[in-house]
Amino acid sequence: MAVDVIVGLQRGDEGKGRFVDMLAKDYDIVARFNGGNNAGHTVVLASGDVLKLHLVPSGIAHSGKVNIIGNGTLVNPIKLIEEIETIESKDIKVTTDNLKISSGAHLILPHHIFDDQIREAGKGRQGSTKSGIAQVAASKSMRTGLRMEAITGDREVLRNHIREALVAQKADRKMAGIEDIDEGKVADDYVKSVEQLKPFVIDTVYYLNQELRKDKPARVLAEGAQAFLLDIDHGMYPYTTSTTTTSGGVATGLGIPPAFVGKVFGVAKAVQSHVGGGPFVTEVTDENELAMLHGDMTTVDAEYGTTTGRKRRLGHLDLPQIRRAQMINGVDGLLLSKLDWVPRYGDYASVCVAYKHNGKIVDIAPDSAQELEKCEPVYKKLPTWKENIQSVREYGKLPKRAQDYIEFIEEQVGTPVVVIGVGPQPEQMIIKSIDQL
Repeated sequence: MAVDVIVGLQRGDEGKGRFVDMLAKDYDIVARFNGGNNAGHTVVLASGDVLKLHLVPSGIAHSGKVNIIGNGTLVNPIKLIEEIETIESKDIKVTTDNLKISSGAHLILPHHIFDDQIREAGKGRQGSTKSGIAQVAASKSMRTGLRMEAITGDREVLRNHIREALVAQKADRKMAGIEDIDEGKVADDYVKSVEQLKPFVIDTVYYLNQELRKDKPARVLAEGAQAFLLDIDHGMYPYTTSTTTTSGGVATGLGIPPAFVGKVFGVAKAVQSHVGGGPFVTEVTDENELAMLHGDMTTVDAEYGTTTGRKRRLGHLDLPQIRRAQMINGVDGLLLSKLDWVPRYGDYASVCVAYKHNGKIVDIAPDSAQELEKCEPVYKKLPTWKENIQSVREYGKLPKRAQDYIEFIEEQVGTPVVVIGVGPQPEQMIIKSIDQL
């Protein structure tokens, strides 16, 4: 079982990238299995520079690691090229040795992005990132899309596919008030730009399976994008993304047998956040309390969406929702971020331990946005602490109340907290259970 998995247990933005960055040194391959450039991971480099990633796995910050964009990922090649340029501007080389892109990953094409803009300009808008994610996923299901292999084939086939789709869409763009374009030029520019990605495109399914079947198998860390509540099947539908965000997506998103999956680590944030629409049972709406929670919005860990740049909604820790995420993902250990933010709640932090739902008390979240909207939180108040814990590196040196807070969570969800984030920098981590890693 050589493939371990990191998934988000909440609404995204839990800090998955930093935990992947922390663990990557112990793995040979880091692989993305879902999502697209609508998701973002932020990694703080040893130099202090901030690296914002959207498609490239977080292992790229480590030399000697192979990073794979799997077949379950939806790839905007133009954005990927820009991302590679950004990575290289941080003195990190991106080569065919450390980045490989699945030939089976679906391409986000110009008309997908325009279709997203058209929808968001009308009554059916969903508050998307306008990245064309839902549209390419629809094309994939309708079997009318193109995969990364298209950029290694006949250029004219790719060019004509794009141009014809843009021409057919022209009237809809006009009605949505989108500025007129030269369809042929857009197609030409796209085809010309993606040429530089050709060397990176391989059959990653074959590559991974060969590496996993060696006498000394490669160790693989599967990096999930987004999080549980955004899962297309198990999240707060319809306020979800269009791919599978749970550990179950690893097998299909990378093309490996489920038997290869080992440990599943679930990332949760002590101060829960969300970008976009959808029910948020434990949301904080008081402006004064929100201002205290957000604090200084210029810091590296300020609550802005990595992709959208939107200010995140914040709320109290929601354990019924985490219990459901654990149940479906099969979580072996929790990675908890932003423990240092808990005192921002004041003298006491409210933790949701159950819901009132249809007149009953339930300890696990229901399975849809429709039902979540009927829920009210049942809170337990826990005392916070005054000490600044950002310099603490050993669990036993945390304030007693901080330890009590962690142990309360473990007792409530029945899963050990393995690693604790106490600040935004790479070294601001406490490994609580080394034997669980």
